[in-house]
Amino acid sequence: MEINTVNIVKKLTKLNNTQDDIEFKQIVPYINQHFIFNTLNSILALCRQNSEEARKVVIELSNYLRFNFNVTDKNILLHEEVEYIKSYLYIQKVRFGDRLNIEYQIEEDINFLIPKNSLYNLIDNSIKHGILKKTHGGTISFIITREIKEIVIKIKDDGVGMDQCQIKKILNGENYGSTSNLNSEYKDLYNAKLEVISTMIIGTYITLYIPIEYIEFV
Repeated sequence: MEINTVNIVKKLTKLNNTQDDIEFKQIVPYINQHFIFNTLNSILALCRQNSEEARKVVIELSNYLRFNFNVTDKNILLHEEVEYIKSYLYIQKVRFGDRLNIEYQIEEDINFLIPKNSLYNLIDNSIKHGILKKTHGGTISFIITREIKEIVIKIKDDGVGMDQCQIKKILNGENYGSTSNLNSEYKDLYNAKLEVISTMIIGTYITLYIPIEYIEFV
């Protein structure tokens, strides 16, 4: 029986290309193209006005991209995620100016494994769907503290808020957004508790309580 070598080669090539595409998407699933293009435009404008600020934004963008292109496990160190978030927020502050205010209260000696992008996604949502929905913008607070029996991670914003129906869906897992995913991931990893408090027009408080007894600090 004659073997069609050309067809076999075509199938293998297609399979390899598909595999490469899958691997690439696994490596860079979180990069937002609009964010990158908008940041590059901001850098271009800053080059004419404030070259030192432009240099800082390039450094933060480099940190942002390095984090996303770095092939890691699904879980990464908290410190890595925090530094990534700080780079992202620095760039967003440059872009939106007075419409975005940022507050940090982060205890530096807390470090353990967390799901990659879990906190970043909450920060991103707070800005896009909370603060920037308001004409005059608002403030986002990123807080990580150690209590007696738990680590408390809190993300607060004074954006447009959510209604109680939406909160209920998030906590019940009916809403498959980043907050529901976070609830599931941290509950599986650390038996953590998620609290969502939100009021329309006033803002949203998302708090994660992680029992210290389940954490292996590094």
